[in-house]
Amino acid sequence: MVQVGKLPQGQRLVLAELSGLAGRYGTGTGRDVDHEQAVAELRAVTTDPVLLGIAAGTKMADPQGISRPAVELLAAAGADMQVAEAHAAEVRARLKSQGIRFDRR
Repeated sequence: MVQVGKLPQGQRLVLAELSGLAGRYGTGTGRDVDHEQAVAELRAVTTDPVLLGIAAGTKMADPQGISRPAVELLAAAGADMQVAEAHAAEVRARLKSQGIRFDRR
């Protein structure tokens, strides 16, 4: 189980940057940017498969299910998808315990 809050500050900052970039290029204002350019920008932040996996897992746990393009970019950048699946399960469990429902499109 990854407790993001207990990661070193530098790693938490990397996760924040990955989240922003993946969101921008996956579903945000940069969604029309070339796929390889978007992946390269994610890799420029980090090539650590665990951090990429944590970021992908957070996106996978999106209750509305609209973050799939961001997950795909993080996977292409080298995310450890086993880490992503495990982290997504943890995040979903926390969200469900708070009464948040998931839309299964």
